[in-house]
Amino acid sequence: MTSIMKKYGYFIASAVLLLVFIVFTILVKTVDVRYYFNNTYVGFYTMNSKFGELITNFGKYEVMGKLSDIIFYVSFGYVLIILVFGLIELIKKKSFKKLNMNYYVALGAYILVAILYVVFEIVKVNYSPDSLADKLKPSYPSSHVFIGCMFYLISTYTAMKLLKPEKDWIKPLVYFATIVICLLLVFTRSLSAKHWLSDIIASIILVSVVYTLFIASSSKLAPEVKKEIKEEVVEA
Repeated sequence: MTSIMKKYGYFIASAVLLLVFIVFTILVKTVDVRYYFNNTYVGFYTMNSKFGELITNFGKYEVMGKLSDIIFYVSFGYVLIILVFGLIELIKKKSFKKLNMNYYVALGAYILVAILYVVFEIVKVNYSPDSLADKLKPSYPSSHVFIGCMFYLISTYTAMKLLKPEKDWIKPLVYFATIVICLLLVFTRSLSAKHWLSDIIASIILVSVVYTLFIASSSKLAPEVKKEIKEEVVEA
């Protein structure tokens, strides 16, 4: 059992989290569902409406919306950096086969994120609380939180595997900074009045699903190459 968890732990975790996401989505469509406006309904109405009142009383949602947009669009720069470095390596090696597998895993993860975005644009679970009567905007899960966090996390993880920093403190510092950025994105987007609280929760769960799947795939398809430590034998 221990060996199975060690070998497939991230895959199992991703599957469990996916089940949690599915169950949560079902609950959003069935628990405390009430009419909102223009033939739209909202699940977890009490929780979502109370949170909406807090945001309205806070009164800074326009500022928070702009900040979340900035943090969100910066994440595309992270993706661009990985893709540019991958392209440079491809040009140097002149072969897709010789290209570092980490680039392929990252590209696959980026594509999966894009596919899921399209899926939830088609399968409309919730509509944004700031929708207009003539323009309903799907809001479940929050695309800013989901896409932004995934792009930051995938890009950072890939960069660290490629660069392999020698100093031990660099990786934890970079990962910590990335987590802080993701938390800022979640915080600002939550207070932007563009999503229900359930949208934000769903996006966090979905990020966990895809990221654990990405880590599992990366560890299998592009495992870390351990550095050989040469020990010097000193003769007395």
